[in-house]
Amino acid sequence: MNSIFVFGIISTIVVLKHVKVIAGGGFSANQYFTFPGQSPQPAPPTNQNPPPSNQNLGPLARQLISGTVPPTGSGSGITCICVPIGSCATPTDGSGQIDIRIVNTPGATSAPILACAAGLVICCSTTPYQCGVRYPPIQGAPTPVPPQAAYGEYPWQAVLLTTTDVYLGSGALISSRHVLTAAHKIANLPINTYKVRLGEWNSASTSEPIPAQEYLVAAATINPGFNGANLQNDVAVITLATPVTLGLTPTIATVCLPTASYTGQRCYVSGWGKNDFGAVGQYQAIQKEVDVPIRSTADCQSSLSATRLGPNFVFNPVSFICAGGEPGKDACTGDGGSPLVCQVANRWYLAGLVAWGIGCAQPGVPGVYVNVASYLPWIQTILSS
Repeated sequence: MNSIFVFGIISTIVVLKHVKVIAGGGFSANQYFTFPGQSPQPAPPTNQNPPPSNQNLGPLARQLISGTVPPTGSGSGITCICVPIGSCATPTDGSGQIDIRIVNTPGATSAPILACAAGLVICCSTTPYQCGVRYPPIQGAPTPVPPQAAYGEYPWQAVLLTTTDVYLGSGALISSRHVLTAAHKIANLPINTYKVRLGEWNSASTSEPIPAQEYLVAAATINPGFNGANLQNDVAVITLATPVTLGLTPTIATVCLPTASYTGQRCYVSGWGKNDFGAVGQYQAIQKEVDVPIRSTADCQSSLSATRLGPNFVFNPVSFICAGGEPGKDACTGDGGSPLVCQVANRWYLAGLVAWGIGCAQPGVPGVYVNVASYLPWIQTILSS
């Protein structure tokens, strides 16, 4: 097979980082697109275990006192995050607004406290955390220009950067310690040469409403069946050196792992990559989004075999799903590992990861994504270890 290009996003949306398959299964990276070296530090620890990895905050209620309160998991029955002033819904029952004068609960222990950075206030709710839940729009956030994604709209998207802030690709936060990505993005990289940034939106800015957070990498596990020549089994799990404190910010959250087939559903890809194929394409500073329909295996086979891959090409439905095929809407050169997410009952599920394609946004030619559902047992083994 000749060159296959790892994706970004089109519709004036495409994702960062050009990676192409070259002789011998190696990869070459675009060394010219960089994110500013804002180097935000991970949130300070609050001396409590992070909440379960499959949880996220639901509707918010304003906390008028911007001091300190028991954080998520403290046993108080209240979950709290830090948000810009004015970003919480106002409750009618006093929730999060009253001062409890005396607490005398048998067996209770003193809980750690959550402190917010300057410009942020504590926002509390009694709603339990869930994965794949978007927070309400953040007041005062920049207004997106379509097809730009809204600020904080994809809180599970992770950015993979070299330690010198060169873009490598994307991934999806699936637990407080783990990022799922495409294996071809990191297969040949020592773990001390790259890092993970969460909560990013505008790659050209270091002054967004809520600072991004960066994490070093403790381990990277490549699927043992990964084939660099055809990108089958193109999946890897990155283990972060320190856990993400889930619930601390509305711009960082986990996505749910898939629970069903999403064939026929219109889903979304987000990222910063090129807006066209080849040399004419330009990387995008602000995160973009594009909606694409998930195609059936039969459609994937017939559509892709009609390209330069030829009639002998066999689509592997274990390794891959495909989506798109509509003019002007596609992932494109660059952002391997970017999450393809589908909404079910107001929750978002990780159906795929950007893998490869034939050109970009050509009518009738879908993009190809890692079939995340096929790797759930392998992923769960790593998460549990």
